Amino acid sequence: MAGSNVEKVVSLITEAVRNGRLVPGTRLVEADYTQDLGFSRSTVREAFQRLISSGLLTFERHRGVSVCKLTRKEASDVYRVRANLEGLATRLATPNAQGHAGRYNDLQERLDKAVAEADLNSFSQLNTEFHNLIAQDADNNYLDEAIKRFETSIFWLQFRVLVGQNAVFTTNDDHQVIVDAMLAGDATAAEQAMVQHILKAGDLVQALDDDYFLAD
Repeated sequence: MAGSNVEKVVSLITEAVRNGRLVPGTRLVEADYTQDLGFSRSTVREAFQRLISSGLLTFERHRGVSVCKLTRKEASDVYRVRANLEGLATRLATPNAQGHAGRYNDLQERLDKAVAEADLNSFSQLNTEFHNLIAQDADNNYLDEAIKRFETSIFWLQFRVLVGQNAVFTTNDDHQVIVDAMLAGDATAAEQAMVQHILKAGDLVQALDDDYFLAD
């Protein structure tokens, strides 16, 4: 049960950062999770430690635990690494994608519908599903864990892009290019398309105001 509770706290905090309830720089108070939600101190501390290790939270002496805030350079560095990791995942997934062509085509149709209806919430969920499907077909747990670690550190920035810039819908064109290349069995083209897709998302993040970043 202790392990299960740790995962619950990790999920609560992660989701709060994902949807913008906890913003970068917000200090996390242990009592909010022990007294208010009924978790033990050891459970909360272990959850905090896991999230510090994943890059979502940070610990500073005399200040405690808070949601990590990146500099512009750090955010750029994360996207560059993530682009190459997801590119590799796409390359590895391509030989398996043809066996799941129906799933990829159905997902692309739903993404197109979300764009047509300007449905940001659905688009966000489907975008996550799209990347998860590729990670699943890549069938490499170490690579999947590495991708998720880097993704975790930029949850908040991705959220701000999603709610503040309809330009995020332009990234859907990349999805179609990636799917077409994967289903054609062209692993090199699929990898390159994914790399450009992630770098484009990074450019949208860099277009955010300075308030969203830690000063260099």
